Amino acid sequence: MTISGRTQIYGVVGDPVSHSLSPMIHNSWLQKHRIDAVYVPVRLSSSAAADDLRRMAKMGFKGLNVTLPHKLAAAQAAFERSFLVERLGAANTLVQKDDGYWIAHNTDVEGLDRALLSLNVTDLEGRAIVLIGAGGAARAASVALERLGATIRLVNRSPERAREMAEDLGLSPDIGGLSDLSMFSQDAALIVNSASFGHSSSVVLDLPPGEARPFFDMSYGAAARTVLRTASQAGWRAHDGLSMLVYQAAASFRLWFDIEPDAEDALARCRSSISMEA
Repeated sequence: MTISGRTQIYGVVGDPVSHSLSPMIHNSWLQKHRIDAVYVPVRLSSSAAADDLRRMAKMGFKGLNVTLPHKLAAAQAAFERSFLVERLGAANTLVQKDDGYWIAHNTDVEGLDRALLSLNVTDLEGRAIVLIGAGGAARAASVALERLGATIRLVNRSPERAREMAEDLGLSPDIGGLSDLSMFSQDAALIVNSASFGHSSSVVLDLPPGEARPFFDMSYGAAARTVLRTASQAGWRAHDGLSMLVYQAAASFRLWFDIEPDAEDALARCRSSISMEA
């Protein structure tokens, strides 16, 4: 890769970002398609994240992926928002307008849709699904699962926050705390975890026997390891969120460059990278 005075800058913003595979994914695609650009990780811990994201557009960043904990701030930072972002109040992809302002998109919904399809998790119409979490990722998951016709049950450390999210999205799910997880999951066809428990070892999930039902964690790598182990030990068919990461990345790349990248090759390389680190 050669950096020149014309090289455009893209990146992923969050806290933490040192674990992110997004730079590997996007830089590989940039090289393959001979695009004069580079994709970098940017750790942003500021409580004024929306203002900082606006400054990044003025600094010359052409596009950003935004991850925990700044997806709500990403929506706030944008001058224009897609219909989906307007509904969710959360964005994970920013595209720079010519005048130095952001347009906000959310590719997490497409990412989760494609990930579940790739795992043969289908036919969810009218079936109960438990969603853990109430942050920006949970908002996208809620809409994705709603589109599949599922009956959503929300579980969060703060039920009140889950209730606020449901009201914002116009949903009427059953809502409970983590202590309700086992009860809510007894007849669930699927559990989706959007919470970042992997960065805190103090949370223990009480799961009923899974009987080979799917459990999908939207995190990947070390951040998902403990939760996936817990789910597997309880008899759930546990999957990490690596496929979702790659599919939402492909959707972001398409928004930036109007090119459909090779997601399956990227997924295989990411899986190999995680296996070597384990």
